Amino acid sequence: MDTALRIARQVVPSYRALGGLAFAYGQGSVFTGFTADSDVDIVLVWDRDGPPAPSDRPVEKLHTGRGVPVTFHQPGFVLDRLDIGGFQVDVSHKTRRVFDGWASDVRSGRGWEGVEYPTPLYAIAGFAYGTLLADGAGTGAEVRSQLSTFPPALVERSRSVLAEELPSYDRDLATCARRGDGWLFHDLLSKVMRHALVTWFAAERRYCPHPKWLHHWVARFGMDPAIAGLERGLWAPPVSLARRRELLLAMADRILQLPVARGGPVAGRPT
Repeated sequence: MDTALRIARQVVPSYRALGGLAFAYGQGSVFTGFTADSDVDIVLVWDRDGPPAPSDRPVEKLHTGRGVPVTFHQPGFVLDRLDIGGFQVDVSHKTRRVFDGWASDVRSGRGWEGVEYPTPLYAIAGFAYGTLLADGAGTGAEVRSQLSTFPPALVERSRSVLAEELPSYDRDLATCARRGDGWLFHDLLSKVMRHALVTWFAAERRYCPHPKWLHHWVARFGMDPAIAGLERGLWAPPVSLARRRELLLAMADRILQLPVARGGPVAGRPT
């Protein structure tokens, strides 16, 4: 993480000089300390109609590695990819309006049901468990304070959706297992697994992060070991489709039996 912070101290002031930066934060496996061998992921949230134009951004000045930096500037996807001292650095740009929309979705219990980029719940988890790098007006600290009380709607809605959809998924997975339709089985499994994991994290008053490094998050948060064992068992070969379905059902049932959290503080941020 020391390397990530050193890089951030070069990157953030150069962008902040453009004006209109609300706050900046670091997220991902390097900032959380899971690994030192990955890209440095910095998010800039702008208090303006849109991120600065590509020609205004200090990409060339910051890039010190081989090759040339890459800049994306598309609707919903604005990112600068550069090399600083041999480390890949991804600087993504979001407006305050977009970020506030994510937070609003999550507080209302939504923002996780479908596959989209970025998924609002994963984005908010990245912020909540990341490192605040710049916050001149205190905006980032204010949002983090709001998120420190876990939203009851996320607990209740994720639980309700999982309980209602599980019987249908069970029937479809059983049919796929019987026919040997592995591709369709895993497509369905991926969807219900996402819902089960969101429900599990929410029951333990945690914002469900992106599934990368999932086991590290489970261990860091000290989450239910029996559920963790069932989740790991899903992927331990050799496991038949029928057995994988059984493990999923056992996992989902145990998640639904967890005490329902009715609010209160988010159970301690990771250090």
